[in-house]
Amino acid sequence: MAKNGSFTGKIIDRYEFHELIGTGSYGEVYKAFDKQLLRNVAIKATTAALSEQSGGKVHIVREARIHARAEHANIVPIYDVLDYEQSVLIVMRLVIGEDLDRMLSREREPLNIDESLRIMHQVLWGMDYAHSKGIVHLDLKPGNIRVSHAGEALIMDFGIASMLEDQNLLEKVAHGTPSYMAPEQIQCTYMDARSDIYSLGVILYKMVTGHHPFGDATNLSELLRCHVEATPVAPSHYIPTLPKKFDVAILKALEKKSRDRYHSCREFAFALEYSSKESELHGFGNKEVRWNPRVAIYLKARIHMSESKDFISAETINLSASGANLRVASDIPVGSNIELELYLPEDDEYTKISAKSIVLWKDSKPDLDNIEIGVCMNEVRDIDRHKIGILVRDMLLSVEQDDLPSERTQTFM
Repeated sequence: MAKNGSFTGKIIDRYEFHELIGTGSYGEVYKAFDKQLLRNVAIKATTAALSEQSGGKVHIVREARIHARAEHANIVPIYDVLDYEQSVLIVMRLVIGEDLDRMLSREREPLNIDESLRIMHQVLWGMDYAHSKGIVHLDLKPGNIRVSHAGEALIMDFGIASMLEDQNLLEKVAHGTPSYMAPEQIQCTYMDARSDIYSLGVILYKMVTGHHPFGDATNLSELLRCHVEATPVAPSHYIPTLPKKFDVAILKALEKKSRDRYHSCREFAFALEYSSKESELHGFGNKEVRWNPRVAIYLKARIHMSESKDFISAETINLSASGANLRVASDIPVGSNIELELYLPEDDEYTKISAKSIVLWKDSKPDLDNIEIGVCMNEVRDIDRHKIGILVRDMLLSVEQDDLPSERTQTFM
């Protein structure tokens, strides 16, 4: 029986709203008909409360447009976005199928490992692409993964969680779905691609075992404590036939410290692939994969050496949320601990960000009057690291692939 909502029967712009197909804290989702392109679509109508909480409808529209440009076969595409009265209407592909949460409830038992890996591999490649564009989901859960009747696994609801990230870091307010939140998300410290990897580890654990890693928690407080402190039992505890290497692979995704997890969804996908094979993983374990994407960008910077009161002028050549390549006018020895000041554009002004850093490498160019160095930012405020990440993300979404940094410039955090 078709369900009615507040938009059922309305015609807004070129869209005719039909039945209500989903609800949540974000608002309502409708099946609708695009009268211009003559196709069915899904339209998410956000609530007025979400608009106010996330800094206004302009912010929601901006985030929807950013994620609409992250085009991948395993990410639900956004077709259009409309500002309508108290809501933002986000028009998306209508995926004929069911979400993973409903699939798990319907099966009432674990999915077999082949089916689980078939779905998870698609999700991992979709998220790997999103992460390469600087986009972090922060609300991955079975309800946000939709499986079509054709077997496609598509990720939904990009941007809903990350819209509040600035506010979260400043006010120390956790946001997300408690059952799938990474420890750093609960503690409101810096979150990146590895936070999503933790959530995917929880999802895969539940898919293959039928149990949540911390399903014995009796209340929300205990559940959050388990995410931060408790070590889950191996998946083979529930399904003894699971390969032992699969235990290792999935438990690595669930490590408490983000630095101990996989560095990318690509690495997680390869680990799962090899966990079901007899042969050992050769070579890939030594491959350096980074979770923070870099982009070529030229920003004013200053460097302060601990033994001197003077500053050295510098300019970034490329930048990530945790490191940079810089052009400097004075020689700085490798291994030097420095105070790096970056000046990020913000509206018509600049925001200064300070970070304690270490010089990882140096490249002197005799035909030029400058030296290039690579630095890793060891100590920087979470909110400042997030601002750098947003700048990098926006640049990545606006440049062509040929304009991205070379492979060498991506080898440092």
